[in-house]
Amino acid sequence: MRDVLQIGWLIQRAVLVGGLVLCSGVLAVADHDSLDAQQARITQAAQTAREARQQAAVDPVKLPIGVFDSGTGGLAVLEAMLTIDAFDNRTGQPLPSGDGQPDLAGQSFIYLADQANMPYGNYPHVGRQRFLEDLIIQDVHFLLGNRYHPDEHSPPVSDKLPVKAVVIACNTATAYGKHHIDQLVEASGLNVPVVGVVDAGVRGALEHFADGRSGTIGVLATRATVLADAYPRGIDAERERRDWNRRHQRIDVVQQGSLGLAGAIDGAEEFIVHNVSSGRPRDDYHGPSLDHPLAPIDPDILPRYALDFRNHGVLFEGPADRPTTLQLNSVMNYLRYDLVSLLETVRRSPDPQPVRAIILACTHFPYLRDAFEQQLQQLFEYQENGQYIYRDLIAQPVAWVDPAYYTARKLVVRLVDQQKLAVRPATHKGQTRGDFYITVPCHSHPQVGLTPLGHFTFDYKYSSDRPRPDLDYRAIPLRLDHLDQETTDRLRQQSPHVWSLLNDFQQPP
Repeated sequence: MRDVLQIGWLIQRAVLVGGLVLCSGVLAVADHDSLDAQQARITQAAQTAREARQQAAVDPVKLPIGVFDSGTGGLAVLEAMLTIDAFDNRTGQPLPSGDGQPDLAGQSFIYLADQANMPYGNYPHVGRQRFLEDLIIQDVHFLLGNRYHPDEHSPPVSDKLPVKAVVIACNTATAYGKHHIDQLVEASGLNVPVVGVVDAGVRGALEHFADGRSGTIGVLATRATVLADAYPRGIDAERERRDWNRRHQRIDVVQQGSLGLAGAIDGAEEFIVHNVSSGRPRDDYHGPSLDHPLAPIDPDILPRYALDFRNHGVLFEGPADRPTTLQLNSVMNYLRYDLVSLLETVRRSPDPQPVRAIILACTHFPYLRDAFEQQLQQLFEYQENGQYIYRDLIAQPVAWVDPAYYTARKLVVRLVDQQKLAVRPATHKGQTRGDFYITVPCHSHPQVGLTPLGHFTFDYKYSSDRPRPDLDYRAIPLRLDHLDQETTDRLRQQSPHVWSLLNDFQQPP
């Protein structure tokens, strides 16, 4: 049986006291939205899906595939879908070396980035799990429907194609919302395959343990995914399905619930601010710190983090080697913090097994795979007083598991099984092969809280006073100027097929 080792201060469940949840140094009102209201949203979304399918008047096989995430991280999953070549396109049978043709070459896609509400990983932490579930329901409502807003100020139009399949390109959304999505699809009466990334990541990790040797699987995920225990439960279930529990093989699962890395990658202001003029700490920071109750930076092992203080990558007060206040302000420093925290949990566990595989269990993280790998190697070589601190805990080599490829593979299998692979996509009112949408705050909504850059403030985003999903934000076509320079560069370099489709979308035929 596997043994789950978790960082107590990162995954401790919130304690309800008089209807209030105390977490992360803030007091948040518990989520009181009724289950009846949530069920009504599912019913409404199912009705919308049926109507949109009827109005589309298109062969369902030729409809697009829907993909969604809480930001741009899911575009890495879309890139895997655009490039996967693991099957014989004539027969649909697995072909390890492929046949030279992308398996989904005849498909079109609709991608939704719920940027207004990202990152999803924080909602359960502040007592807003049901609101997160409603956001996920609304995402699928959008994909299965035909409505969107042409821009921030225009009324909605109804000329978007509904989708024939849904890919949940977000680990947190899979962990908290897949059962709701399955319920929605069942209520709609439509045959819509739903594929999530968690089961795909589990299968990918266990492929590296088929040799029967023991070891540890590291899970780098958002705090919400860790709280849901999605990967440990999934690994248990998959081992039982494969009848591996009879083996004399120990597989430990160690989880690191990241606070801020995904948000920093997408430029969320509560975690990172670019082009700061001062290295002084700021009041509106919500990432790891020396005194954070859920994500403390341990001053006693500060050299192990190897934080880069240059260019205000760390905001601090006091001496750099013993600061009194410390805030992370670069993507790489968040990465270093999470990786060291993961290894520290392994190191402090009884009879630790070496890490043989690490699941990048947030779709934002595979963009940084090279950086993770380089940093892990540095930690393998790291010494204090002539002693290696982590060398015995890091197998050589460590397998980095990106659930994106395994998700794409699972999608192909589902589409082949249900005979839903199109030879060519439908053309519909100028839509391109890839249509992209992003959510933005509705600035005219009463009492909406916005930052100077026009994003929801942290306090407003996670407030119990927010209206139901879809009232204070809207989905509009994604323009390139919605993306910051770092995201643009990342997509151009690491997701070239997505980048090509995104550019085509800017000038549809």
